[in-house]
Amino acid sequence: WTVFLNLLVIISISHFKKLHTPTNLLILSLAVADMLIGLIVIPIEGIKQIETCWYFGDTYCGLFVIIVRLLLSTSLCNLVLIAVDRYMAVCYSLLYPQKITVTKTLISICLCWFCCSVYNIWYVITNGYFNTSDKTLCYGQCIVLITNAWKFIDLIFSFLFPCTVIITAYLRIFYVVQQQ
Repeated sequence: WTVFLNLLVIISISHFKKLHTPTNLLILSLAVADMLIGLIVIPIEGIKQIETCWYFGDTYCGLFVIIVRLLLSTSLCNLVLIAVDRYMAVCYSLLYPQKITVTKTLISICLCWFCCSVYNIWYVITNGYFNTSDKTLCYGQCIVLITNAWKFIDLIFSFLFPCTVIITAYLRIFYVVQQQ
């Protein structure tokens, strides 16, 4: 269902030119990230939960962690962009068409995917996922090991900051709507 319904959104927005608006492009980016979660993450995570061993090797363990973290953080980043887009549309409705254009939206989507990619590749490499000589785990496991410093950094950048932006934007929207 995850793949099918997100694919339906992707096809609809991609096919109809009238749907090529800044907000719909953000929804398209979110649908792509969520569809890839349904195609890649959910099946492999299901195998990981059912089986007692990781049969794909250490390299694929690191790649899988990069893909999972990339898709989840990109999905959250897209939600932040949608919240900011809705904030601009409601709070600055007269300036919205000039401030938020399709080109600027595409640039922000590309920046979102790029920054999430760099952050998550850096995260996985600095936590030693591809350094098999330092692993103290038995063969056949793919377990996420995180240093305390990365736990704090990840908490800030992957949870607190995005949630704060989203909540602040929607509270501001609620306040403006109540005033009107």
